[in-house]
Order: sequence, then C-alpha cells, then structure tokens
Amino acid sequence: MPKISVVMSVYDGEKFLEEAVLSVLNQTYKDFEFIIIDDGSTDSSLKMLRSFEKKDERIKLVSRENKGLTRSLNEGIKLAQGEYIARMDGDDISMPKRFEKQIDFLEKNKDIALCGTWAINIDENGNEIGEYKTPTTNKEIRKMILFHNPFIHPSVMMRKEIINNVGLYNEKIKYAQDYEYWLRIIKKNKMANLNSFLLWYRIVKKSMTRKSNFPMRLEGVYMRLIYLLTK
Repeated sequence: MPKISVVMSVYDGEKFLEEAVLSVLNQTYKDFEFIIIDDGSTDSSLKMLRSFEKKDERIKLVSRENKGLTRSLNEGIKLAQGEYIARMDGDDISMPKRFEKQIDFLEKNKDIALCGTWAINIDENGNEIGEYKTPTTNKEIRKMILFHNPFIHPSVMMRKEIINNVGLYNEKIKYAQDYEYWLRIIKKNKMANLNSFLLWYRIVKKSMTRKSNFPMRLEGVYMRLIYLLTK
C-alpha cells in the first residue's frame, strides 16, 4: 500500500495541468499513488492525463461526466489506499520537498490530524506576486477559524483515519467545502500549518473563488453559525 494518496480533480485545466502533475510526480518523497478525477473536461485535459497515466503507474485516472469539485474529491478519497491523503489542484505547483516535509512532521507529531503549508502566490504566467502565510499552531488556527479559512486547500495533507472518523466533504456545500470540513475536524482534533513555503498557489482571474466570492462568503457565515451552535 502507498503511504500517501494524492487526490486531484481536474476540469478543463489544460493550461496549467502539465506543471501541476509533474510537480507531484517529481516529489523527493516517492511512496504515493496519484488519484486524478477528470470531471468531464471538454478541452485536452483528459488526453494529457492519459498520456501521463501511461508513463507513470502511480497515476490512477478516473474520467466521467461533470459532477463538481466536492463530489470529485469524495470519489478520489474513497479510492485512496494511503495512510495519508494529500490534496492538490490542477493549476498549482507543489515544491519538490512538500510531501517529504509534511510526512516528516506528521510522523513526528502523532496528535496532529491535518497539516497544511505556506505558499507563494503566482499569476497566470508563473510570476511571483506575493506570499500566503497561514497560522501555524493549533491554538492560532482555532482563533482564526471563526473568522477566516486558516488553510490553503491544495497544500493540505491529512491522516486517512481522521476521514474515517469525521466523514467526507459535505456535498451540499458548493464553494467552501474545505472550510466546512476544517470546522468539523477541529472540534475533536489538532491541526497545524508548516511555516515553510511548499506550494506555488496560482491566482487566476477566472478562478471559481473569484467568480463565487459572494455566495462563498454567505456559506462561510452559515457554517460558522452551525459550528458555534454545535460546539
């Protein structure tokens, strides 16, 4: 069984997909499977992914009609065989030692359920445009989570056993499925972020976050209220 299961959903991601996939395949830590859900792409994404699948047996490719990000992530997690689940997006770039450093931290800190990292923001052309720092300790994360999302979703690695206990992403949540998930996990578990830049996080003008900013904020308010009422 692989140590890590990397889960990535792709929908019409041809522009940045090669960089994203290669950044996973070229990790210094090699013991992983790479589960990629092609979520009904209409561009050349599937063709690219099939080419990668032929070259690297660690890739497990699933292609079917479009179902959305949340359902795709859950589908990938259900297929995962690893002890850890690592998230990745098709337009970001994992730095070479990302998995190595996260595994090392989680192996040494058995009480931590989930571990994210810091990121360098890049634009559509790969130019660095800023830093994305998140709170590092469980105490800091608990303070921030009531106001903002304290994790960069594609930087996260979590223990599979936590998913078995907490469940999957809530498929009723369209935009902020990660934030709702962290709120559930943190109720009974400790979480952390490494104070290391281990991801290039791409800021794309047409990204789902930008297009859905207002409904995402509404979902966030609703989830915080649920969290406080059930705490």
